Amino acid sequence: MSDTVRITETLRDAWQGLPRVLPTDVKVAFAQRLLDAGWRRLDVGSFVSPSRVPAMSDTGDVLQRLCVPGDARLTALVASASGLERLLTAPHVSEVLYPFSLSERFQRKNTERGRDEAFALLADLARRAHEAGRTVYATVSMAFGNNEGEPFDAPELRDWVARLHHEAGADRVGLADTTAQATPQVIRDTYAAVARGADWPVPAAHLHVTPDNQRALVAAALDAGVRDFDSALGGLGGCQFAKGAVSNVSTLPLVAQLRERGLACDVPELPLVALDAAAQALARG
Repeated sequence: MSDTVRITETLRDAWQGLPRVLPTDVKVAFAQRLLDAGWRRLDVGSFVSPSRVPAMSDTGDVLQRLCVPGDARLTALVASASGLERLLTAPHVSEVLYPFSLSERFQRKNTERGRDEAFALLADLARRAHEAGRTVYATVSMAFGNNEGEPFDAPELRDWVARLHHEAGADRVGLADTTAQATPQVIRDTYAAVARGADWPVPAAHLHVTPDNQRALVAAALDAGVRDFDSALGGLGGCQFAKGAVSNVSTLPLVAQLRERGLACDVPELPLVALDAAAQALARG
């Protein structure tokens, strides 16, 4: 098991969850500050309909204005073929994120497609992304349960993770606790079910937490072998399309918890406190 943890700073999830739309200049300045400080994994935005997510309508402009080091890996979300076309014409994006859902109802709510249609689209997008030299990250929302009134079945989740890798061609898969259903035991049990007989890497964790339960949920994920997390400075964000969603894992205490366990991570430690404060200031306006 690796002693190094990969952390992706999810600016997209943080910014689209704010009560106001941040000006493009503010986004560019904050993202550039992270890159200049040594951050190398950023989820910078999405190429989706502005009517659905107005806060991300300037993602292309943000990318055009960033000075991105050659070793940085930037991620952006798409949910359609037209979104992928826009992404492929933008600079700096090396990873395409596609939101898949274990919940049929939430898949329709989030992307206006059922699971089978969404899966077929993902397979096509992954093929085209690979042809263009991009990698593909498929996140599975509602991966630890849902509040849509649908049963949760961990073996079914395992089957979908296998299909995302082997049939759709995802290079990386993440499990998202979209509506904060997870407990430490649910996380341990779910990852154990997904790992049973697996020939794929342990999925990333995109958890939605409160300040009171973040530490316990992260510890359970680490114990389950997770070495790939999405997080947000200031603990900002959450899913705007899901009832009951709470904050993203907060980067500052996540890094501190990793250090306590003797685990390395790819986030620079020195400017963390100042950048955490800066992120919270963005939220306050």
